[in-house]
Amino acid sequence: MSSEKLLRLNHLCIAYGTKQTGFHEVVHDFSAGLDKGEILCIAGESGSGKSTVLKAIVGMPSYVTEVMSGEVLFRGKDLVPMGWDERQKLLGTEIGLVQQNPAAAFNPIRTYEKQFQETLLSHGHPYDQTEILETFGKLGLPKDERILKSCPYEMSGGMNQRIAIALITLLKPPLLLCDEVTSALDVTTQDQVADELLKLRDTTGIAILLVTHNLGLAAKMADRVAILFGGERKEYGPVEQVLRHPKSSDTKKLLGAIPTFHKELPKRDLSGNVILTVDNAVRNYHVNGNTIHALRGVSLDVHRGEILGIVGESGSGKSTILRHVACLDHLTSGAITLKGRDMTHGSPKKVCADLQMVFQDAYASFDPRKKLRDSLLETLRIANKRAGRKETKEQMEEVMTRHIKAVGLDPELLDRYPSRLSGGQCQRMAIARAVSVHPDLLLCDEATSALDVFAQEEVVKLLSRLREELDITILFISHDLALVHSFCDRVIVLKDGAVVETGKAHDVICSPKEEYTKQLMASVLTLDELDKRSDLHAESSEDGD
Repeated sequence: MSSEKLLRLNHLCIAYGTKQTGFHEVVHDFSAGLDKGEILCIAGESGSGKSTVLKAIVGMPSYVTEVMSGEVLFRGKDLVPMGWDERQKLLGTEIGLVQQNPAAAFNPIRTYEKQFQETLLSHGHPYDQTEILETFGKLGLPKDERILKSCPYEMSGGMNQRIAIALITLLKPPLLLCDEVTSALDVTTQDQVADELLKLRDTTGIAILLVTHNLGLAAKMADRVAILFGGERKEYGPVEQVLRHPKSSDTKKLLGAIPTFHKELPKRDLSGNVILTVDNAVRNYHVNGNTIHALRGVSLDVHRGEILGIVGESGSGKSTILRHVACLDHLTSGAITLKGRDMTHGSPKKVCADLQMVFQDAYASFDPRKKLRDSLLETLRIANKRAGRKETKEQMEEVMTRHIKAVGLDPELLDRYPSRLSGGQCQRMAIARAVSVHPDLLLCDEATSALDVFAQEEVVKLLSRLREELDITILFISHDLALVHSFCDRVIVLKDGAVVETGKAHDVICSPKEEYTKQLMASVLTLDELDKRSDLHAESSEDGD
């Protein structure tokens, strides 16, 4: 490796704010380096400053980040004093960025084809449809023109994330910044994306700075790891050293909080009344002359007080089920019954007091022009009105504050706008808003995908407690199978809009019968990836001998 790092971060202190509003420092004296062909992972709890480091490198004005001191050296040149016009010339061609929020990568109402053409040509790359479709295939996307002719709003978060990764890899920048790029992806696609990024590194020598809370992904990909807590670097070194022999107590806590498949679930009584029935649900979409079968005869009964997990690859129909239960869309055929009422063609206004939904994209679920306090108060006022409850503003403030603390957030965050929160903080805020109105049914669409293991544990404990105290029923979509195993009573496995396996969570996940479920389990990234890397290294050494 060369003596001069491709990227060097020297004693960075980074703050949010402006001279007018004042600055709040969130990263303190952070240093790290990255060579060509190297992968550095920054891990830590939500709000620890991981994504803030990437924002300081990119320097986009809308991020409202300020480097108070320190250097960001790219190929020996400091980016900190650069103006936006000068730094913008580096983005895409020299420095690529895949963001945590896939919706931020695209204009939602323009076709991918137009956006790919615009991006590639503006950076001096030809628009080669064959190459684009080949890249789609490597990332587990269909290798046909249907995606290019579609718009981002027609795709799931996981699909948008993979398409964003495909676009940036086509530009082949020497440095790629990845901000939680797999948090919206199912386990199979996570594995595919990790393999593709590793292959890209091996064939092009691209350096990757990877921000993630998934330590299994770090174990598979990273050469070195930096652990951030409270904006401070607690540990830094080779991935084997940090993950196998951590020195910091914070790193040990982080590793100890990872959910596993080894804990046997307590037996729960699921004999309560059926609160939700989905009967032979079929949903077909017609896009550009093509018919997409999103749901193919899905049926399920959910008992009061039950936590039902729904798992499967991106595009399998998980979120589609929740959208129809919440009356945000209408079935092609079939029926949905909630608390004995036919909701097949219902309105979301009529079910507000009965159910709440936590969306995968937490940022998009809030009004960006409103402070979070106003958004939560609005939800409480509407729910109280429709449920016939009368509460004063002081009472609603007390309810709101209690639930904010319950999901591990500081109530002071209520006076911020959504854009001023990290992805994990924003997701927890969305969960607090949903549970504050005490719904009968809570729909969680990848509600923990943006959270670190500590926050996941807090949220799962909160939801479990709410289930016990309020007899709440939960539909829980997640691609984290270990989390589903530790939390859910039953599991439904979906593939291409159809149910392929269902049963008790422990039985389905730990002893799957169907080949597709076995494939999902085999794709889960865990710390065992370190052992696999060691085995591969040993094999390559033997071949060399």
